[in-house]
Amino acid sequence: KEYQSLAKRTCPSLDNNKLDLCHMVLGIFSEYEEYMLAVMSEDRINQSEECSDMMWYMANYCTFRNLDLEELYNNRQENKKLNFTIVVSILQDMVKKYIAYNKEINVDKEGTILKYILYYIKEMYGEIDIHTSLNNNINKLITTDNLFIIY
Repeated sequence: KEYQSLAKRTCPSLDNNKLDLCHMVLGIFSEYEEYMLAVMSEDRINQSEECSDMMWYMANYCTFRNLDLEELYNNRQENKKLNFTIVVSILQDMVKKYIAYNKEINVDKEGTILKYILYYIKEMYGEIDIHTSLNNNINKLITTDNLFIIY
C-alpha cells in the first residue's frame, strides 16, 4: 500500500483515464524489454531496476483503476499455459478496446490478468530483495530532476 501511494506521487497524469491506462500498459512492456536486455548481459542490478520499474507501472495502473496492488500481489497466480508477454498483451488489448471502442474493461478478467503479471514479475526478481528494490525505485524517482508530482 505504501509503495502504491509513493508511486502515485511520482506519476504524471495525462488528465485522461484512457491515456493514463495506455501509458501504464505500454510502460510495463517497454520495461520488460529493458529487463530482458539486462538478463542477456547478466546485469543483476539493471534486472532489479527494471523489475521495480514494471512494478511502478503496475502500481499506477492499479491506482488509475482503483485497485489494491497489495491485494493483487498477495493473491498472484501462475498459469503455465501463458507467459509474461501473452498476459501483458491481453491487458493491452483490454485497454485498447476501452480506448478505441469504449468497451468497458471486464473487472474479473482484468484482476486475473494483473495477478498473472505480478506472478511473473515476482519470478523475475528471483533472489533479489523486492522490498529493497522497490524502495530504491522510489528514491530514484524522487531525486530525478524531471520528476512530475500529481499533488
